[in-house]
Amino acid sequence: MIDYNAEDRTFDCPPSLNDEQVVDFCRDGYLLLRGVVPDETNRRTLDWLNGERPAEPVAIPPGMTADDLQRIRDSHEPSSIFLEEWFLRDVLLNEQLVGVMRSLLGCSVQLPVLASHHGTQCPQPAQGWHHDADRVFGPELNYVEVFYFPQDTPIELGPTELVPGTHMRHTSRRAQEGGLFSDGPAGTLGIHHQSILHRRGASTASGMRHMLKYNYWRTRPPQRDWIHQREFDERTAHFGGHEQARFAAHMYYWLCGRGDAFRTHGGQAWPWRSANQIGPSPGFAPSAGYRPDWSGSRPDGYAP
Repeated sequence: MIDYNAEDRTFDCPPSLNDEQVVDFCRDGYLLLRGVVPDETNRRTLDWLNGERPAEPVAIPPGMTADDLQRIRDSHEPSSIFLEEWFLRDVLLNEQLVGVMRSLLGCSVQLPVLASHHGTQCPQPAQGWHHDADRVFGPELNYVEVFYFPQDTPIELGPTELVPGTHMRHTSRRAQEGGLFSDGPAGTLGIHHQSILHRRGASTASGMRHMLKYNYWRTRPPQRDWIHQREFDERTAHFGGHEQARFAAHMYYWLCGRGDAFRTHGGQAWPWRSANQIGPSPGFAPSAGYRPDWSGSRPDGYAP
């Protein structure tokens, strides 16, 4: 059940991610929901973006006019699509998506206010690998980005390509190195940390590839109120390997409302782990130790 507040454009609903899935997002920085938006809504979105469907906003925001909404529609940031009832219902408040956002951003999640339209006439070469402008590397998760593909987007049509785990620090990658594709049928939603390394993939097919990008926002302090697993144990959770686990664990701590308490001893101490060890990593949840250097400015990778 989704409780939508039209006045401040926030929603609440039950969380859908469990402890392990939240850890997965902290470690990898992405989730992919393939084909979850209804086909009719995908067709309406394409018609709206192509100017073949009239605008029918549910309301005109204060201080704006119908002319303002038309100007916005005709720009590369067609945010007025958020005011279409069918888009609000089936895309922004998509039943599978909102549970994820509720898990990562807490209750009273604020809906997006700005859309970016990435329309590409294919075929095209791949973009260069990049972190988006204004990226922030740190344990805080105050917003989550979504890519919406309203048409079938196989690899041949150049879906977004990303590199899991690169939302933690600035990362360089050679053009010939590949990543993970956000390919899928029409109605696919890619959910990821805004700072993750990504690019538009190379396309070999012909046609227009549409993609809308927007952010959901936190409005409440973080706390561990997603689905609890009785068998989940922070001591043995898979936060990743060397140069990764301490960052993912710090982000998980922050999402639990304990970000300031995170410390580690480094080396083979918790939260690093290997499938070949014969017991939990020592040094779980120390009261003194080190925090990861999210700025990447220190050679040992730990904050002073």
